[in-house]
Amino acid sequence: MLTPRQAQLAFTPLVVIAMSAIISFAMTFLHHGLVPGLLQAWLRNWPVAFAVALPAAWLILPGVRALLARLTRVAPRGRGLGELG
Repeated sequence: MLTPRQAQLAFTPLVVIAMSAIISFAMTFLHHGLVPGLLQAWLRNWPVAFAVALPAAWLILPGVRALLARLTRVAPRGRGLGELG
């Protein structure tokens, strides 16, 4: 099991792995089409996408968190998520 700190540290790289895989596949497919060698082309492109996306995420996420913290208001006490009225 992971500690909360370990889970927090693992979150960004895991999301970047998934997102870079999906986006690099989509871009490779749009560029090459459904042709023989598509998988090989995607597997060449994916590491490049990951190498760009991970540092970008590390740079962008603190600013996004700070912005969302400024835009978030505290819910009134006594009301849970999904309660009406």
